[in-house]
Amino acid sequence: MSVSGPNNELAAANGDDRVAEFLELYSMHYPRLQFYVTALLPTTNDAADVLQEVSMVLWRRFETFELGTNFFAWACKIARFQVMKYRERQGRSTRLFDNSLLEKLAADAADENVVCQVPLQALENCLGKLSEVDRSLIRRRYQPGMTVQQIAADHGRSANALSKSLGRIRRALLECIDRTLALEARK
Repeated sequence: MSVSGPNNELAAANGDDRVAEFLELYSMHYPRLQFYVTALLPTTNDAADVLQEVSMVLWRRFETFELGTNFFAWACKIARFQVMKYRERQGRSTRLFDNSLLEKLAADAADENVVCQVPLQALENCLGKLSEVDRSLIRRRYQPGMTVQQIAADHGRSANALSKSLGRIRRALLECIDRTLALEARK
């Protein structure tokens, strides 16, 4: 038997308001939170797993969030903690960099003054400078659900050899982007 009355209706209305507040804040900040988590992990699959965990923790802890404060900063703290837990559970395979670099990446990714347009334009420009084969490999690697093993099989190469090629291509892209951004900063 359910008990209804003004107090229960008020509690339900307050609960609905809290759900709406969470959904509004979460959906507004989701793209940046996704970028933040992706910047801290080696693969998009790792980031997707952690982002799902982060979403659940944010909802469970939303009652501790103080409305009117910075939701994104609060979410980043929780996300950083979840990334660190994930890295511990995964062991060495996800530790491409040490914790001090992770902290720097976290701070940079959380920086509200980061402007994503210029780096994205630089990336597009640098992708255009790659050979067609390299550009195709990089684009395929970052298609949702695509794995190194699948691409390697399609190209008749070992996953290890393809990983080395992808690493070389990423380094070339990073160097090109760094040069492009440095030139932009001088303008």
